[in-house]
Amino acid sequence: MSDRVPDALGEAMQRLYAVEPDEFMALRKSVVAEVKAAGDAATAKEIGQLRKPSLAAWALNVVARERVEVVEDLADVGERMRGAQSRMDTAALTGMRGERDAVLATLVEAATDVAAAHDRRLSPAVLDTVRATGIAALADETAQAAVASGQLTRALSYSGFGEVDLSDAVARTTGGAILTVIQGSGAATRTAGSTDAGQGEGTGADAGAEGPADDVDDADDTAAAEAAREAELERRRSALTAAQEAVEAARAKAEETRERLAVVERQLAKARAADERALEAVTDAVRARKAAEADLAALQGD
Repeated sequence: MSDRVPDALGEAMQRLYAVEPDEFMALRKSVVAEVKAAGDAATAKEIGQLRKPSLAAWALNVVARERVEVVEDLADVGERMRGAQSRMDTAALTGMRGERDAVLATLVEAATDVAAAHDRRLSPAVLDTVRATGIAALADETAQAAVASGQLTRALSYSGFGEVDLSDAVARTTGGAILTVIQGSGAATRTAGSTDAGQGEGTGADAGAEGPADDVDDADDTAAAEAAREAELERRRSALTAAQEAVEAARAKAEETRERLAVVERQLAKARAADERALEAVTDAVRARKAAEADLAALQGD
């Protein structure tokens, strides 16, 4: 699959993952309508499936856009740390501990600053997830590319072994490719998760003893498994999108109900005040009638 992002989709990514989380759903709906009206239903569908970012993911996306140097420094330290790790160079890793701590502190500070610039305060818990994402980016090249892309939907974490789990953590096409939309960051020059040319191809000496028929069977099995996986992912994305839209619709309905209730409460308060005034008027009228009756009785007695 090509790493090139279609113009409409790339532009939508730039817009959606730059706005604050509470503006995401409304803007996505608007962009989907725009693209659909332009006659690109397929792209509109992909845009409609883009996930709303968490607060931590949003802050990291803004950092990737507005504080590119922070992400580039993270990529540089991570690349050198992974190189030392692959060489089993414990002395180099120990010597880089100060750089590691400093670049993580800078990432957290940058997230705090960009959030404050948008009148938001990140809680200690959110800042912890920002730092955990930085640790994941240092440990895993694909995670680093995801952070640099500026399209995270959730924070990342690294357990200390294996690859970082990126499932549903970054916006993707329906084919599964991560869309790289941030330019200028060295770590984001290719689609995260894509492979370099020739990677994984064996030479004649170590290609194994399996014949062409076995290769075809394996390819068919792999393709079938991938198709089934993609179908299941699509089903889950659709279900998630429907659930998110249901939440937004329910919130809108609740807001409408609260507004109507406020109107009714104001009207009820006015009615109660009018009722109190009416009762006072009745009391005054009764008193006046009794006084008139007394005056009349006194006059007749004379």
